[in-house]
Amino acid sequence: MPATTTPAQLRARVALAAAVALIALWIGSAFVPAILWAGVVGIAVEPLRLRMLRRWPGRHMLTAGLITLAVVAVVVIPLVIAVTRALVEVEGITHWINDARAHGVPVAAWVANLPVGSTQVSAWWTTHLSTPQGAAEQIARLDMGTIIEKSKSVGHNIVERAVVFAFTVLMLFFIIRDHDAIGAQLTRAIDRAFGDAGLRIGRQITLSVRGTVDGVVLLGLAQGVAMAVLFAFAGVPHPILLGLLAGVGAMVPFGLITIMLIALALLVIKGAVVAAIIVGVIGGTMSFVVDHTAKPALIGGATKLPFVWVLIGIIGGVETVGLLGLFVGPAVMAALVLIWREWVADDPVALTPPSSYSMPD
Repeated sequence: MPATTTPAQLRARVALAAAVALIALWIGSAFVPAILWAGVVGIAVEPLRLRMLRRWPGRHMLTAGLITLAVVAVVVIPLVIAVTRALVEVEGITHWINDARAHGVPVAAWVANLPVGSTQVSAWWTTHLSTPQGAAEQIARLDMGTIIEKSKSVGHNIVERAVVFAFTVLMLFFIIRDHDAIGAQLTRAIDRAFGDAGLRIGRQITLSVRGTVDGVVLLGLAQGVAMAVLFAFAGVPHPILLGLLAGVGAMVPFGLITIMLIALALLVIKGAVVAAIIVGVIGGTMSFVVDHTAKPALIGGATKLPFVWVLIGIIGGVETVGLLGLFVGPAVMAALVLIWREWVADDPVALTPPSSYSMPD
């Protein structure tokens, strides 16, 4: 005769499971961002995985390997370009500092092109930078100790993020390879714990993450390419590097505007005021159209999430948990809006087609 579970035993089992889960979360807390990143990327590349498996049936290992390598290339190649350019700039800055200490810094040609304050800037420059003594005195004011400490902090952060990235890549490979088994287990677990409502919320979160990747990452990369071309035609220094930074900045609220202001300042310094106006108008218009039409449509379209909730999710998510919040924030808002709609609806089930109760492939 099978043993029965008493209410006290059931409560004890739940308490034990919760305690074990909390301890496991505490032990592995350093790798939670890596697991979440792997999950986000795994959801985003799922359509590609399905297409590849239709082309190569049963080749789960090959599919996972190729997609993982592609993701690594998308991340690493821009980083290599940025680091290479940064090293070149550092070498140039070092040479400039040594030359300034030896010979001073002549008044730059762009000072005369300033729309206001050129006389005052020229006078200050002549007094404090034109002679070797003045330039050396200004350079000596830099807090080298603080700079060295900041450099050590940056180096530590780079190593830490490299470890997290490596673990993310490893987790991503296994998530893609074992997607079907993982999806089936999650579906059963959610169904047992929350029923159909849990499956609908899970589907809403998945669609939100996928839409956010399309609306933030893909549109950001497209904006970066477009800005790099625009910078090159306008004569902005280092157009590829600034275009790369613009692509990354487009994923973060107000990030693209910051990069554009830097590019405009560089053009004004060169005396290319007309080019700066053109870049500002074209870049600003493109950013406005993308941010207020294409991005909300991609992020909120699949989940019918209003634009204001998309904006709150993105900005609030970035403010709370950093870059990962770009994807977590809208997903949480999508789940919240679905819960609210089902709570106030006359027929909650009618909000979601029956075919979507299970987790999407």
